[in-house]
Amino acid sequence: MEIGRIERNPDAPQAIQAMRAGRDLDREAAERLDEIHQYFRDQYARRDVVASTTTAYGQQLDWVPADSQDNGATAEPPDLPSDYPKDPDHPTRPMPLPLAGDPDRLGPPGTVPLLRKPLDRIRAVGDLGDYLSKGPHKRRLTAPDDPGFASPAAAVPVHKYALAVQYVTHFGTEGFINTWRPFVQWSDEFSLGQLWVSAGSGVGNDLQTVEVGGQTYKDIYGDWGPHLFIFYTTNNYTASGDKLGGYNRDVGGWVQVSQTVFPGMNLAESVAGGDQYDLGIKVTLSAGNWWIRIGNEWMGYYPASLFSNAGLRNQAGRVDWGGEIVDDVAFHPEPTSTWMGSGQFPAAGWQRTAYMRNLMYQTDAAGTMTAYQGFPSATNPNAYQIAADFSGSTSWGSYFYWGGPGGVV
Repeated sequence: MEIGRIERNPDAPQAIQAMRAGRDLDREAAERLDEIHQYFRDQYARRDVVASTTTAYGQQLDWVPADSQDNGATAEPPDLPSDYPKDPDHPTRPMPLPLAGDPDRLGPPGTVPLLRKPLDRIRAVGDLGDYLSKGPHKRRLTAPDDPGFASPAAAVPVHKYALAVQYVTHFGTEGFINTWRPFVQWSDEFSLGQLWVSAGSGVGNDLQTVEVGGQTYKDIYGDWGPHLFIFYTTNNYTASGDKLGGYNRDVGGWVQVSQTVFPGMNLAESVAGGDQYDLGIKVTLSAGNWWIRIGNEWMGYYPASLFSNAGLRNQAGRVDWGGEIVDDVAFHPEPTSTWMGSGQFPAAGWQRTAYMRNLMYQTDAAGTMTAYQGFPSATNPNAYQIAADFSGSTSWGSYFYWGGPGGVV
């Protein structure tokens, strides 16, 4: 009988602690895991799969007709310029796309790739609602700025942040996230670097977000490496599912357009003292749809129909960039040793600490960009920090270093 288990990262120095066991608990865990697996088996069975390929990383892709999504033909991407600002003193590498330049791994013309999860490697412990939420427990989530989740005494998972926030009416944002392979202590915890565009007061269920970044999360991807992720919520994180919110293609809502970049794909890992990889991201509101570009490639969009007039239908009211981890203190009382970013504090600097650079936001529907001027903060500065320079005095424009090793309150 296969059951869900919280796994300790095999790179952890300590032996895994004993799990609660027993016939009833095992049966309940097996039923919850089977519910999650069956959800995805049913989802994959509904796909109109034309071809299947495997990426160089070993990820399995189903290729479906692009017009089989969202009730018909896909929208046209925005006509907006792209740029890769460079600094000779800080040479960085753009994110390599696993399917670019490899026609043997592409599907037929007119099709788009949808990731198929390695279900045999996913053994989450919660129910389906927990699994689809942003974190291990759906009913225990709040918006990113909720100070209640900074409390180490809470008997629920704690979301910890090192981020910058700017409250401004805008139509999108862009910038570069330095990607690493952070150590994540437990399989139901994650570490990420991302952007948020959001609208709504956050009172009740009216907050809506579109989120993009790099994430390490064993229970979602089946491995301990970094992946590109997208996420949205239409209801302040209170419910997940088709047209409600969730990750990647785990729920309905996202419309895939690109053949070479897709949600869930593996990301390159920066090396301490060596190569530094940038994940270039642009999010923009175009013809009512929230489009996402990775590097120079428009990946796809969230349709206008997902969002309300009080939310993201016509504009956004806030933009965040930063890091986030989940500390499942309901499972282990000690603070997690999960890293944020590279696991180094900002003081370690270039080639040691993760950064986000050339951050901008879009001031009008025509695509005009201006420098980001966020307010930096950290919920748990003994564990994770942020050091920002929004003066625009360097070739990195508005930027910050962020991260830390965890392990303390």
